[in-house]
Amino acid sequence: MRKIISISTLLIAAMAAHAGVIDGSVTLSGLGSGQGWNDGSYYTGYVTLTFNGTAYTGLCIDALHEAEPGATWQAIYVPLTDPSIDSVLATYFPAIAPADYTLLLEADVLGYLDMAGASEATTIDLQHEVWGQFDDPSVYSGAALAAAAVANPPGFSGFGLVIDANYVNGGTGLEQAFLIDPPSPAPEPSSTVLIGMGLIGLGLTRWVKPSRLLGNRRNAGTQQSS
Repeated sequence: MRKIISISTLLIAAMAAHAGVIDGSVTLSGLGSGQGWNDGSYYTGYVTLTFNGTAYTGLCIDALHEAEPGATWQAIYVPLTDPSIDSVLATYFPAIAPADYTLLLEADVLGYLDMAGASEATTIDLQHEVWGQFDDPSVYSGAALAAAAVANPPGFSGFGLVIDANYVNGGTGLEQAFLIDPPSPAPEPSSTVLIGMGLIGLGLTRWVKPSRLLGNRRNAGTQQSS
């Protein structure tokens, strides 16, 4: 019985370790807060990200890369609290010091929250402030939003990033990074993760049964979101 409990504990721990980061297919739509709002060059405001068949409200935090309206790509959802978020940001925004990640992400979360119910003009201003967190300050200034985040840190509140699954291969040609606040429950693990964990469980089961029989002791010109 102890062997079964130990194996179950290991399996649950392994699943928990991988439950935060989720991979799947994402499609971009609903740009400009669903109304096509833009600053004359780029869409601004909320977007709709359909991730593994479920629609989420997203906000582009990334002015360094591009994503085409209606495009579909393989993505990864990474909670802002996940340890891998540092490597994601280092790939997407190599000019930013890691020591600044927390403040910049909190400013982006604050921009996401402040955008709810905002007018088109305010949405455009907030979008520029959001882009200004990780972009060159000479292009977009994020100073006001960053100061507001210092004064009233919003925390990460379950937020995460939807990023290009190819980020592990480097920062060239990546789809944009989007901030989402997934409803409860968060996006479900992809079939790849579930199958992988199932195989681990099956492998452990197949490995233990012979041991018990033998009595041995073992145990994610066209305007673009930018």
